[in-house]
Amino acid sequence: MSCSPSPLSSKALLTEPSYSASLSQDGQYALISNKDGIFFWDVNQPQARYHWIQGSRNNDVIATDISPNNQYAITLSNDSVALWHTTDGTALGWWSLPVTAQCVAVANNGQFLVGLADGSVMALNPQHQVLIKFLGHNEKVNSVAISADGSLALTADNAAKVLLWRTDSAQIQQQWQLQSRALNVTMSTDSRLLFMSDSTGNAWIRDSQSGNIISELKITTRQMNFSSARFIQNNTRLLTGTPARELQLWQTATGKKIASWQVSLPDKPLPQSAVVYSVSQWQGNSVQSLSSTSLLERWQIPEQR
Repeated sequence: MSCSPSPLSSKALLTEPSYSASLSQDGQYALISNKDGIFFWDVNQPQARYHWIQGSRNNDVIATDISPNNQYAITLSNDSVALWHTTDGTALGWWSLPVTAQCVAVANNGQFLVGLADGSVMALNPQHQVLIKFLGHNEKVNSVAISADGSLALTADNAAKVLLWRTDSAQIQQQWQLQSRALNVTMSTDSRLLFMSDSTGNAWIRDSQSGNIISELKITTRQMNFSSARFIQNNTRLLTGTPARELQLWQTATGKKIASWQVSLPDKPLPQSAVVYSVSQWQGNSVQSLSSTSLLERWQIPEQR
């Protein structure tokens, strides 16, 4: 087995492991949570820009997201969701949730989705104070994605169902039945491409308008699951992360793997592995990963032969 290439750089954003983390679409910002709270970073600066606390208890933020235009940050605990403005760090709202929350996504206008354990999805537009409760799923919602303009939602559940629907009307546009629990979905910034993966190591890229498969990822490992995914380089490539330290780059058109890396572990004896929470493009021909060890790392994409 060949050794993984070393990162171009590695920076610990926190000294302790993190519960959740997100990179912005352009890789400029990072949102990371641990037992001490929520930290918002400009990745080029030596210190976090903001330190937020959600709720009165010890911090338990389990999911985060940054809008594609970098204007909004969203943080989710098991029972509440908070929306933040990234330009001045102010809290724009805090909402209590009726059942256990699972996942969250935020759009350029501050509109957001929360996937819940009872199978419902809350779609809230804070600007217009409009709340839609989407009931298209019957089982726990594992992953949600929202289009940059907030108009489309992509949601995945434990019953292996993936739905594409309109957030203003809750009308379903497309639906797919995967082979096992649907664990991860993402949407390209222009909403044209959809990524979806299941718990038995299958993953597909689809066209959002026709619903057709563009490619199936050529996965050689058994039971590969994905903890993060993002379309990069004008949608020609897909960058993914796994719960087992892996970072991979795929060709969108063919599903062929171009490169793979292993994220680093800290010098301390624990933990022995790391979840890749978020991935993004970086400057030039490089990419970034942010993992549960709180390490932000940059990797060089190898030249294509």
